[in-house]
Amino acid sequence: MAKTLKIVFNLKDTKTTTYSLPDPKDDITKNAVQTAAETMLAKKFVLSGGTLATDIKDAYIANVERIELV
Repeated sequence: MAKTLKIVFNLKDTKTTTYSLPDPKDDITKNAVQTAAETMLAKKFVLSGGTLATDIKDAYIANVERIELV
């Protein structure tokens, strides 16, 4: 099962954008994710369609199981 860290940001235009980071560390903490996301915001790193992110909406780890069909 593959793990992906998802960080969802609110944009200035009331939409959202999601950053997906594959294979996060097993011992990653809420504080580490929040600090990284805040740094991304402070450096104006989060941009979607020309619109800057304003704050963090959500952050979570998604577990995805891949089932081969072909």
